[in-house]
Amino acid sequence: METAEGKAGVARPASRLSGHSLSWAALLLLVVVWGSTFAGIRMGVETISPAWLVTGRLLSGTFFLGVWILGSRMLRPIERPADEQGVSLKAIAWFGLIGIGATAIPFILYAHAAESVGSAVMAICNGGTPFATVLMAHFFTTDRLSARRLAGVMMGFLGLVVLVLPEFREGAGASLIGILLAIFGAWLYAVGNVATRLAPRVEPVLSSFIIVGMGGVLALLYALAMEPFPVAASVQSITAMIVLGLLPTAFAMFVYVWLIRRAGPVFVSFTTYMSPLWATGLGVIFLGEQLEWSMIGALALILAGVAVANRKSRVA
Repeated sequence: METAEGKAGVARPASRLSGHSLSWAALLLLVVVWGSTFAGIRMGVETISPAWLVTGRLLSGTFFLGVWILGSRMLRPIERPADEQGVSLKAIAWFGLIGIGATAIPFILYAHAAESVGSAVMAICNGGTPFATVLMAHFFTTDRLSARRLAGVMMGFLGLVVLVLPEFREGAGASLIGILLAIFGAWLYAVGNVATRLAPRVEPVLSSFIIVGMGGVLALLYALAMEPFPVAASVQSITAMIVLGLLPTAFAMFVYVWLIRRAGPVFVSFTTYMSPLWATGLGVIFLGEQLEWSMIGALALILAGVAVANRKSRVA
């Protein structure tokens, strides 16, 4: 008995370490994918209006997730973990609301905010997502608000401010309505983070399919009502739209759902701070943009904030 317990005691820390490392790897993967989205959006909106780009992105993402589900069912039988449920009406309602209220609507809000708000101001507004997530998670989940976690969130937000401060003048003339749209979108993202944690535990790829699919339906209805169909879209814009559907939508949504169930909404919300940092780094490396001291300071603040907010307390 003592030997078995001793072996179990030795094995558990290694398992926790590997599991924690896997969560960090998934977070960084989301940062890379979402941080690279901006280039695809810029190419897409050259000949496709924002509403139709959002629609095409969500519908193509739904298609890819559907192919993933069918392919996985053909290759292997369904082996549902003990903590997962089947797709019920309750699950469809949960994930449908997340797809509409916390995916499609924020996408549309940010598309309209971009018409009168600079990218730096939008990044600041979007930086409210982790703060809103921390507050909501405290009241609705087991992720309790602590001084250490709040300090980490504020450090990350300060890093984001330092990162975009050199470009902030571009958004000096931003309209109040545009800013409010961006802030509201950030809070809806936070609602989605917490709701995904509270939703029934359905297989992540199925959850993602419902979220993206329901969001795509709403976006399609909105685009049909508000904007003409883009009949003169270029091959480059269409390609960008499809890639956006495959990677930042279908694949990233799967990782997002899986990671929130594993590590919690607060941990995942820090992609809001890290994705702009990654996008800035890509500009420096591949586009010849100048490396500024503000970027280095932002990197230090954001990484320190993430580490402080998510540091595990030692258990004696």
